[in-house]
Amino acid sequence: MPTQEDDRMQPEGGDILDRIRAVRGGLKPSMQNVAEEVLARPDAVRTMSLRDLSQACGVSEASISRFVRGIGLQNYREFVVRMAERPLGGTDTGTREASGVYESIGRDDTAESILYKISHRQMDVARAAMTTLDPVALEEGAGLVCAARAILFVAAGSSSLAAENGVVRFGRIGCPATFHRDCNTQVILAAAICTGSVVVAISDSGRTDQTLEAVAAAQRAGVRCIAVTSYPDAPLARMSDVVLQTPPAYEPSGEEPLYESMVSKFGQLAAIDALYSLCAVREFDRATTHLVRGNPHIRLSRTRRPHAPD
Repeated sequence: MPTQEDDRMQPEGGDILDRIRAVRGGLKPSMQNVAEEVLARPDAVRTMSLRDLSQACGVSEASISRFVRGIGLQNYREFVVRMAERPLGGTDTGTREASGVYESIGRDDTAESILYKISHRQMDVARAAMTTLDPVALEEGAGLVCAARAILFVAAGSSSLAAENGVVRFGRIGCPATFHRDCNTQVILAAAICTGSVVVAISDSGRTDQTLEAVAAAQRAGVRCIAVTSYPDAPLARMSDVVLQTPPAYEPSGEEPLYESMVSKFGQLAAIDALYSLCAVREFDRATTHLVRGNPHIRLSRTRRPHAPD
């Protein structure tokens, strides 16, 4: 039973590939090579010795050992065991087999194993975010936000959740922030945005057409951009002034899978919360003044009031 186990352990039928997908964006280049090899040929890798895998990846055996520790395992032997536990068949193509419904959850999962997998996947993403999010980039982003007259969030699909969170967060400390779910409206607002504002663009892949169009419109208006994306070499990152890198959820093929994981959005939420918190600390007195003003209204909204008589 998956209770009282170490965080590194997975339940029977769990997939170590999910763990590798979650952390690979924060690994060093040599270890990312190992991750890509494992994800591309998991059935072959499971029978390889440490030396074989190092030769296949073109890296040293020490890099393989660092990769194993980087994904939360103690040694190569434990890695081989975890690989042997997963079913044979398939490669990492950015999609799930038909029998999978979410993350590594399949036909034979129970309520207990589902809770275990989801909670541990969330922990994996949270740990990975600590690696991918660069404190220097956060400081640069906070500098842009604190100096901005207004913040415009642009995002599409489920990335809109992080944008909506950002509007509330920054609005609470007196930073005017706007987000509209309609992508055409985002482009219109970006084109007309006032000088001295900042755009925060959120996209896992960094390739979402509507988001890129909004950023391009803002740049033509002379406005700077902060990107929240999993891929620092994606178009969105190249267009932006500051990049907050989040843990990747899938390959940047240009299209998100139909059953994209909501767990991956924890990285985006973490990036926005970290940016908000840093801005609030920089403008501590102003931020706390606005927070105190808003607190009574929040308490009032949580107070159940009796209905007026007919």
